[in-house]
This record gives sequence, C-alpha cells and structure tokens, in this order.
Amino acid sequence: MNFTDWTAKLVKDRIIEMADTLRMVPAVKGPKSYGNAMPEGVRQRSEAFGYHKATYRETASAAALWRMEQCFGWINSLPDQSDRELLYGWSFEKVRTGRSLADFAEENGMNERKLLRAVIAICQRIADRLNQERQIRLSALDCAVSENAFELTSTTVPSEKCATHWRASDGRPHIDPALPKSRVIDPRKIRARHSEKNRSLGAR
Repeated sequence: MNFTDWTAKLVKDRIIEMADTLRMVPAVKGPKSYGNAMPEGVRQRSEAFGYHKATYRETASAAALWRMEQCFGWINSLPDQSDRELLYGWSFEKVRTGRSLADFAEENGMNERKLLRAVIAICQRIADRLNQERQIRLSALDCAVSENAFELTSTTVPSEKCATHWRASDGRPHIDPALPKSRVIDPRKIRARHSEKNRSLGAR
C-alpha cells in the first residue's frame, strides 16, 4: 500500500467534489402538518408517465457520498468558525450556477485572488493535519504488515544455505516407508472403523 502526502490542491479538489455531491443529493421534505403525504393522482392524459419526454437526474455514487462525509469531518474539525463558513460558502458557490465568485468574494470583503489564497491556506492546514495523523498512525510496530506494494516484496533471503542447499536440484520428495502403500480413501474401511469405535463406546 503506497501512501501519498496530502496537499492543498488535493484537499481543495475533494472539497469541491463534496459540494458537487451535495448538490446532486435530492432534497428531503420534512413531515407535513396538514394534507396528504401521498403524491397527487393522475387526472389528465398529459400528466401520465410517458406523455412527455423522459428526464434524467444525475445521482451521486456511494463512494462520492462517503468522500463527502469525510470532507464534512475535515471542515467541521477546524477550530475557527470563520474558516468553516468560508470553505462551505466558497465550495457551494463554486459548483452552483447563476452567481460568480466575485460577488461572493465581495460579500466577504476581499477580491477573487485574496479569496483563493485564503481557501488554499485553509486547505493546507487541513492537509498538514491529515499528514500528521498518518505519521502517528504508521508509527506502530504492526503497521508494516499493511505494506503490500510489489516494490516492497523481498527478493532475497537472509541465508544462502537455506536458499540453495535445502534440496538438491535433482532431488525428489522422500516417502516414508512406514506409511501404508495404499493411499486411496476407502469408504467401507472408514465406516468399519467408525462402527468399531461406536461399539467400544457402548453404542448400539
């Protein structure tokens, strides 16, 4: 398993993906105080399914939803509330349509360049924390067993004697002469052996 250091760009891309995934999640309606929760019935031909052209709604995958929740944890763990609000607001404005980032930057008292620098600085702090957590997690002695990359596979052995002299090049496996010559499973012999054992235990 190869571990890659987190960078500000990787964190920024994941946060943008988080906002885009949240945009694709369908809105959940709360409970209705009055009225019927069932959908409206079809009363006209124009309301029937297939009358109009079919539409398609893009949905988020399970992996994207998992990464979205992971980004929620990254942002919510920031100690400064202004940083959390800035990242959430910037990411949502980045994926939505109908409004420019210049308007969002002006609302926060900065221009687009200063806004981008502030976002990258926050993402770099998140990346530094993720790298520190990874270093602490990999400091345990049992973490070496998870390294299963092919370049980490050992190609040598510690002892040449064990590698070259444990069996001759033309050697064949030795058969113990004490073993029975017949090594075929005989069901009749097995049943007889079990029946004798049962009789010795007093079974009828």
